Amino acid sequence: MSRRLLPILPLALVWSVVVVAPGQAQAADAGKPKPAWLKEKHILEVGGYLGAFFTAADHGLYGDGITKTPRPLKPGFDVGVRLAYLPLRFVGVEVEGGVVPTKLDGNGGYKTTLFGVRGHLILQLPTRLSLFVVAGGGMLGASSGPKALGKNIDGTLHVGGGLKYYVTPKVVLRIDGRDILSPAWSKGMAGGQDWAHNAEFTFGASFVLGRQTTKMLAKG
Repeated sequence: MSRRLLPILPLALVWSVVVVAPGQAQAADAGKPKPAWLKEKHILEVGGYLGAFFTAADHGLYGDGITKTPRPLKPGFDVGVRLAYLPLRFVGVEVEGGVVPTKLDGNGGYKTTLFGVRGHLILQLPTRLSLFVVAGGGMLGASSGPKALGKNIDGTLHVGGGLKYYVTPKVVLRIDGRDILSPAWSKGMAGGQDWAHNAEFTFGASFVLGRQTTKMLAKG
């Protein structure tokens, strides 16, 4: 072999690995059909939910000058609506709003109504039975007379997750659990906490717009 050809051999090898091989792989992949879940984009889910809301005993949902001692609330019936937009089947954004009629736990049992609006990022498996997680923020408010909590609105953060089941391509059932963090009554006090943990558990149903199939992930 001529010595003049020896420097060319490494260059030819690099060319085949860096340029030729990826091109061949892309050509092979182009012939394979995309999974159904990867084809589905711009999906809307519109629905509602029912459940229970457990307000933290150390909540700070009080109007100015209402009370000098905490007033815990009983668990309340939770009802609301939600709207989700998924540009891809496994990721999206969602907004929801609801109300919780409840009353004081003791202290006369006066009625009050909690209300909230939240938005979050949602990540889910692109499968018919789908685990998902959410994280975001919003607001939680109280509307009642001065003998209960008065009127107040606080900012919140929340994290949670649940399970979806796509009964048909157009109907989905879901269960959710949330930890909703709101300012605490003892915020700024010696030994007090900055955040109160409120719990929410709901069951919901939504209509799905844009989905063409509910096939599971392709094997392998």
